[in-house]
Amino acid sequence: MNMLVPAAVSDIAYRLTTFAIKKYQQLPDAEVALETLNRLLLRAQTIIEEAEGKCIANEGMLHQLQMLIEGMYRGHYLLDRYKYPALQEDRKDEEVSHVYSFSKFNPAKRLRFSSHRRTLCFGSNSIKELQGMIATIEKGISDMMNLVVFLRNYRVVHHQPRDTYSVLENCMFGRQMEHEQVLSFLLQTDGLGDEDFPVLPIIGPRKCGKSTLVEHACRDYRVRNHYSLILFLRGNNLKDARVANLRENGVVKHQNYSSCKRLLIIIELACDISEQAWQSLKSSMSCWARGSKIIITSRSDKIENLGTTAAIRLDLLHPEAYWYFFKKLAFGSRDPDEHPKLASVAMEIATEYSGSFLAAYTIGGLLRDNFNAQFWCSTLKYLRAYIRNQLRLHGDHPNNLLLKGQWVHCLRFAEASNPPWMSDYYETDSCPDQAPNISDIMLGSATPRGRFEALGWKSRMAPYYSYMICCSTEAPGHAVGRKKRSYDRFLV
Repeated sequence: MNMLVPAAVSDIAYRLTTFAIKKYQQLPDAEVALETLNRLLLRAQTIIEEAEGKCIANEGMLHQLQMLIEGMYRGHYLLDRYKYPALQEDRKDEEVSHVYSFSKFNPAKRLRFSSHRRTLCFGSNSIKELQGMIATIEKGISDMMNLVVFLRNYRVVHHQPRDTYSVLENCMFGRQMEHEQVLSFLLQTDGLGDEDFPVLPIIGPRKCGKSTLVEHACRDYRVRNHYSLILFLRGNNLKDARVANLRENGVVKHQNYSSCKRLLIIIELACDISEQAWQSLKSSMSCWARGSKIIITSRSDKIENLGTTAAIRLDLLHPEAYWYFFKKLAFGSRDPDEHPKLASVAMEIATEYSGSFLAAYTIGGLLRDNFNAQFWCSTLKYLRAYIRNQLRLHGDHPNNLLLKGQWVHCLRFAEASNPPWMSDYYETDSCPDQAPNISDIMLGSATPRGRFEALGWKSRMAPYYSYMICCSTEAPGHAVGRKKRSYDRFLV
């Protein structure tokens, strides 16, 4: 009996040792997987930047490019999840400790995690997840490699911006394929016949970027040379669909007397359009040259039936793309890997407010301008409390409430007994000088009274749009009619 005890102890010791060896044998694989994924993401980004600088009309190439872009977003999201997860778990008092040691993930350096941190990050499922993502990115790159050769023969349509941060400031993030599809539709010369006009429907929820997508396409010099007149209309301007009246009720976005007499009409609908108004509009266009076209944007699926080509469908950014977007805005030209604690906090903030473009620009800008751990952690604390309060009061996330046109309290980074309310926002190319900045209201340094409009964000690149937010210090109830959009935001 006594001889069995040492044998049992020896067996347990052997099992523990074997378990430990197997466990730590996984760690080098984890380092290799992370380094491989990072290297592949750099290659993917190089291919994407090369492709985005060329005029690509082939739908197959655009689809492959879009798949590689989405894979890159997912890859960066997964990579960051494994670089920063331990940071999220040991921050219980919302304070950042500068004593925390975590090696920088740099292509020129090997990963050097402490054993304790590495065991928290990696298990067998984690290795499989990384390997699966590596296989996905490798396949995407492999599919694009043959096309990269052809890209050299494609005409360059613009120079690459200074950095990714500049691209995001131009407010066209994540719409590369759709942008090329709109351009292809507008510049295509083979029509459907003398009696028909090509119609492109663009469908998506509010604030997903439908109007912005069309605006950028219409500012392309090739589009402006192709059409002699570009008109922008809302649904309620179509009661009298004669072109003369359309010019009075709509906005002339561009006029080119030297080009062929082709008309482009862009219609923004809140829902759908009556059959009578639609037929009247098409009849009024008969006096224009063949090649005149219509683009309709709406939240309603019904407009798909009006299209002569497949509808373009937009949606809000998925979490992986939103994190890539938010990270670039929050860090600007700084390297997040040099600030892993802040990167972890930013990842949680992006998770709390995922999907909102205006929130990304507003909160991302505040973080970028107040680049310190105390402010970032306080932001996360106030943001979580704010969302909990809105859920308690209204039963929904403030993002969803704003998308429905309802009023919500403004996020404040200071204690306030009566925080202002805010609802819809709109774009304009003229911002009142006296308009307060929403960031100042959030910080408590501006306290306007009554009903007012606040500047949410101003683009730093042409066409320099300002995004104005409707606000009030008086409780307005839960519903509000949508403010009429400003249509002076195009240059004629």
